[in-house]
Amino acid sequence: MTQYYLDIETEGFNINSDKIISIQFQELDRWGKASGPLVILKEWESSEEEIVLQFYKKLFAKNVWSFIPVMCNSIFDLTFLWAKFEKYNLPLKYTLSEFIYKAPLIDIKYSLIIANNFEFKGSGLDQMTNKKADGRVIPIFYKNREFGKIEEYIKNETESFIECLGKLNTVLKEAFKKDV
Repeated sequence: MTQYYLDIETEGFNINSDKIISIQFQELDRWGKASGPLVILKEWESSEEEIVLQFYKKLFAKNVWSFIPVMCNSIFDLTFLWAKFEKYNLPLKYTLSEFIYKAPLIDIKYSLIIANNFEFKGSGLDQMTNKKADGRVIPIFYKNREFGKIEEYIKNETESFIECLGKLNTVLKEAFKKDV
């Protein structure tokens, strides 16, 4: 059972007309700490089709337990990925609904909402961690061909996510410790 931080960056919010411009993932240990290098598949160095195919092979390499996504707001990312899997005619073992409900998947979005007094507004990763910006800057960087800024954003977001995951792990573990 291997967990991976997973995120994507996109050219916009329309799954039919906007491209996935990066797919990034990093292996995590059982405590949610990084245990492998951050891998960034970059559309600007190859193509959307190529990075989607590379990720598809990683996601479905063996079985659903060999790549367990750990994400924030998984519905957005997975909806984009499944649309692109279909666009490039990649055979799917699962529909998106089946994957979301049957495959192992961890989404910290709901924990952030709870930590924000059950308020959706203000519960974004950029508002709950040291993440410097939200994803709305990515299409601007992409249009301006500022790929280094996209990579900096991705690295900051990954570090912020993993730090947040560690805090959630610690707090929840303590909260649910049984008295002995």
